Amino acid sequence: MAVAANQPEAAVDPSNAIYVNQGDDEPVQMESLCMNCHENGTTTMLLTRVPHFRDIMVASFECGHCNFRNNEVSFTGTFGEQGVKYTLTVAKGDQQALSRQVVKSDNAVVTIPELEFEIPAATQKGSITTVEGLLMDAASNIKLLQEERRAADPATAKRIDEFLAKLDACQQGECAFTVLVDDPAGNSYVESPGGNPHQDAILQAEHYDRSHQQQIDVGLLAPEEAQASADQGEIAADDPHHGPGAVGASALQKALARIQGDKAEQIMSKYTAPDEVLELPGHCLACNAEAVTRVFQTSIPYFKEVVIMSNACDLCGYRSSDIKAGGGVSEKGSHIVLDVSKQDDLRRDVIKAESASVSIPEADLEVTTGSMGGLVTTVEGLLEQIITALRSTQTFQLGDSASALDRSTWGAFFQKLEDCMALKQSWTLKLTDPLSNSFVAPCTENPESDPRLTVQEYERSAEEDEEYGIDHLKRYAGEGLNMDSIDLN
Repeated sequence: MAVAANQPEAAVDPSNAIYVNQGDDEPVQMESLCMNCHENGTTTMLLTRVPHFRDIMVASFECGHCNFRNNEVSFTGTFGEQGVKYTLTVAKGDQQALSRQVVKSDNAVVTIPELEFEIPAATQKGSITTVEGLLMDAASNIKLLQEERRAADPATAKRIDEFLAKLDACQQGECAFTVLVDDPAGNSYVESPGGNPHQDAILQAEHYDRSHQQQIDVGLLAPEEAQASADQGEIAADDPHHGPGAVGASALQKALARIQGDKAEQIMSKYTAPDEVLELPGHCLACNAEAVTRVFQTSIPYFKEVVIMSNACDLCGYRSSDIKAGGGVSEKGSHIVLDVSKQDDLRRDVIKAESASVSIPEADLEVTTGSMGGLVTTVEGLLEQIITALRSTQTFQLGDSASALDRSTWGAFFQKLEDCMALKQSWTLKLTDPLSNSFVAPCTENPESDPRLTVQEYERSAEEDEEYGIDHLKRYAGEGLNMDSIDLN
């Protein structure tokens, strides 16, 4: 899901070079007034896409009379489906960590707990910088009125000087500290050299559902809609089972996949037609206008029953589909192994649930649980989306600012993936799903007779049972409670 939004302008530090993909767009130039000398200058505007920053409008002004220059960025992209929170632990003397790229939107809150320092949302314009540059900008803003403070309130000015000394020590790498970037709009990013924050020793990335207040703050709820939903009550943000980042039994209720457009319905309709379609009133996920949600249940042979919820908006044309697992929770997890050696294998349908991890040993690729969400696609489409996602998050390792070693390493890695997609060699697709909610279509009527597809069940670990709340269900069953009376929502 993505909701269109017009966000405030952001200043760009010209000293921080970043790769911009101009594509086929041509810049537009127009004459405008210079606010420095009040003569006419030239404004150049370009609609483009910056990696991790989505679509932006870059505006550059230059005056030929006084040589005044100014650069600004307006965000014209989308909100993320969820908010995001990055936690970067910077060790003493770790210059590489200080040099990591940071994309901070104006909705983001930046915190350094060791200094009890916070940059609230909307107090600074969005920026593209580094961890060191983030600290440098913060120090520069604090120093702006320091001379006036020394004259008016020497005691306060002294305390601020002491704080600036600590901030400078962090900037120089003389002490360890932690940087937290919390963006409910989902438009901020902290670079991970390995490309996967889940496997980064010093960086943690957490995606969460926006709270009611956060939806108001980023402009996703109009005042009247906010009041109407507030009257219905709200789940507490720190509720471990229902709030943002919920764990336990509520994780079982997540959709297997959410897809924009009607591709999910097209794939599901190949297996069986729905007996009954229910129409329920709802709201568009993009523009929040009233829209109809169609719900029907269908069955996939040798897999399970699934519930498809399709949302279509007549006002803005946005379409999306949610696929949820029907029936009970599988008793065991599943390992799915597909030997991809023919073109027909690339066209097999795939349901990759959010709970599934993906690996391709021949390409040294592993996609951890939750990294790409749920997908309904084909084997070829799955590999294509993995390549697209990796390229969009590895521009710092592939662009002009990357080292020759990084470009060579990542270039060779992407070549392996391209060779797999072109089927220049046979390769193996592995899906591991603790909830058995993932599926690869067999090429025969019975999956057991498919020579290139293997599906094996396995006993879930205690950690997996705890993560998905299955140990709670087992405890209820052991105590002889009525499972039908337990509310997982």
